[in-house]
Amino acid sequence: MEMLTLIAAVQEGINPLNIVRLYAVVDGVVTFAAFLDNLTMFLLLLTLFATIVLVGERIWFITRKSSFNHNKVLADIQAYLESGDIEGAISYLDRVDHPLHNTLKAGLENIHLPLDQIYDMMDSVMTFERFKLLRFTTALGSIIAVAPLLGLFGTVDGLIDAFHQIAVSGTGGAEVVGKGISTALVTTWWGLAIAMIAIITYNYVTNTAERIIATVDIAARRLLILISQLQHAE
Repeated sequence: MEMLTLIAAVQEGINPLNIVRLYAVVDGVVTFAAFLDNLTMFLLLLTLFATIVLVGERIWFITRKSSFNHNKVLADIQAYLESGDIEGAISYLDRVDHPLHNTLKAGLENIHLPLDQIYDMMDSVMTFERFKLLRFTTALGSIIAVAPLLGLFGTVDGLIDAFHQIAVSGTGGAEVVGKGISTALVTTWWGLAIAMIAIITYNYVTNTAERIIATVDIAARRLLILISQLQHAE
């Protein structure tokens, strides 16, 4: 009986607004108009918009590139090489714009060179493909650093303004100070939230990009073995 009473009390105390701490906006103590009057909050909204665009673009791009089967591609290339159809293998790789295909294609296009030079050609392509995979991560890194600082700046600026109004008017109270502080602290809340979104995406993109490049490098080395076998067969 006591357990049921405790569960009921917990359920009654659960408020979805407490999860994101936006009850001050919902109950009317702080309005969205108050945020738009704050230059820092306006800049945070612009930062949030930029974050959403960058996060969406990077996740869409890296997810498309992360889905591939390097074993199948190498098996298909081996079949072309065993039949002596190098041009067919190059055409096969040229059908798809992917780090794996572009890297292996560079190796086959320079198949007449020594093995170490062939790998150098593929390595240069891998470097360029890695750059494409990590594009805009610098912007995400900047957002991770700037957003919390921008939020903190807004909080300090809001507190300065709140206490300045009290000093000028000579009046104040919990209602006036509480509203001003609540409005000011929301900028820090937004700054931290934006930074968390950006850092999760940053880690996902960088880790996935490194995994893709590592897999491509393994495939490039396996291609060198196939080329070496082909050269010795000749």
